[in-house]
Amino acid sequence: MRQILLPFGADTSNDVPIAAAGHLAARTNASITAMFYPRLPDPVIVDPMSGGVVSYDGLDDEIEAQKSAAEKNIVDRAAKCNPPVGSENLNVDMTSLSNWRQVGEICRVQDLTMVGRSRENPHWQTLFEMALFEGGRPVLVVPQKWEGDFGNTVGIAWNHSTETARVLALSMPIIRCAKKVYIIEIDGWVHAGPDGTALQRYLAGHEIEAEFKRGASAGNPGERVLEVAENANVDFLVKGAFTQSRLTQMIFGGATRAILDKSKIPVIFAH
Repeated sequence: MRQILLPFGADTSNDVPIAAAGHLAARTNASITAMFYPRLPDPVIVDPMSGGVVSYDGLDDEIEAQKSAAEKNIVDRAAKCNPPVGSENLNVDMTSLSNWRQVGEICRVQDLTMVGRSRENPHWQTLFEMALFEGGRPVLVVPQKWEGDFGNTVGIAWNHSTETARVLALSMPIIRCAKKVYIIEIDGWVHAGPDGTALQRYLAGHEIEAEFKRGASAGNPGERVLEVAENANVDFLVKGAFTQSRLTQMIFGGATRAILDKSKIPVIFAH
């Protein structure tokens, strides 16, 4: 995992998980690219018979002001990390993207995209889903104000699904660096596919020793996964995203939604 992407805009530069990216880059010998995306105004529909006129005069100046302030914020925050994240492994790219919707596309040529969860700015969820569904690569969601190291104790939320198999494969560079690996299974939370014992054998074939942690069935298996992970002192969770559809999870809830909203530790997702 050698290339880490940190997308940010004028309204999200405070939420970018720079410290977490610095810790992960040190662990996997990766480089970090913090990439700015401008958020242009949504198109305005004007009644052609009304005589109304929409003016975007001054928009370029506004975007340049956004860029300047956001870039300074990123560089200042990186310098204050412990240890500092310096220019030797952080590239701040202010020019490659012309629109925030391009974030999903640029994720395709990065090993990992990191997004900071924010209570104040719901736009992080749009960013997460764009990277997840358009990028085709894993997305790491970091809790707000997370500053510590992570990845020493890894939990794999194993429900036998295709999505979890995919994120597992994409996360192997991080899993290999862990001191402890747990396979977390929840009673009743399974799909057709290989069980935890088969996963344990697979990991052993990669010289990774994994232990089991099992949780009782629950109304929301995602909440139970977090409970089991916390009791095992897991500091990094591997989770397949949206085995159920997004619509189903929005209406009825689901494991992905619960973990996205409530996890106290970094979680890596793939779909």
